[in-house]
Amino acid sequence: MGSTTSRTRSSRDFWIRAGVTAGVLGVAGLFLFVLTPYEYRWERMVEGTRVSQWAAAFGTTLWMSLAALVISLVFGLAGGLARMSRKPGWNQLGGLYVEFVRGTPLLVQVIFAYFVGAVIFANLLAQAGAPDGLIALVENPHVVGVVALGIFAGAYVAEIVRAAVESVDRGQTEAAMSQGLTRAQVQRLVVFPQALRRMLPPLAGQFASLVKDSSLLMLIPGVVEISMRTSLIRSRTYLDNEPLLIALGLYFILCFGLSRLARRLELRLAA
Repeated sequence: MGSTTSRTRSSRDFWIRAGVTAGVLGVAGLFLFVLTPYEYRWERMVEGTRVSQWAAAFGTTLWMSLAALVISLVFGLAGGLARMSRKPGWNQLGGLYVEFVRGTPLLVQVIFAYFVGAVIFANLLAQAGAPDGLIALVENPHVVGVVALGIFAGAYVAEIVRAAVESVDRGQTEAAMSQGLTRAQVQRLVVFPQALRRMLPPLAGQFASLVKDSSLLMLIPGVVEISMRTSLIRSRTYLDNEPLLIALGLYFILCFGLSRLARRLELRLAA
């Protein structure tokens, strides 16, 4: 009886969600394609090499976001651990990193990273006699963009890590240490497994924001991701609605796919 009621409720919820989704899409379509006095010319979006250009831009956004995601995890874990350190030097260093990065706009950070930071770093490497390949890597616009985006997102990941670890009951730490475990073993075997489950929902949201924030990398010369490709096509075709709608769809695909993947991982860890 209970299982039948549960299935009935699940089926009803599914159709309610489907109806709401269809209604929202219908209203959006009515507004964009019926009520708006605009003649769409979708053929301009696929003429010539435009399909491959869109695909290349999508790929660039994807790989740069994934690379920045890895960097953000490294900086976020290091920053979060520094923030929780009992040593005042490490604690202050982690605090300065988090507060400075979160307290300044990503737009300014990206511009500074390419036009100032990369130039200074490359000059220092040149003076130290570093190989030309390393200097070229430091000046590579894609590398600069990935690092800038990763460091920015890492500051938010650091706070997620700190909050998740500190949310674990301290009584468990004391109980584990009373059994002879070292503090490092307690963190690795008791605290972090629980904290990881609590990190996943906010991390999924942060990574979706990272993908959207990657649109600011169009400010770096030579980086042609989705936003930059949209801008280029708009300027060449004198069309606005079509390229902007395509850009919205591509970003949605990336963010929705990432959120679904994180949700599956969360359910697997919770099982």
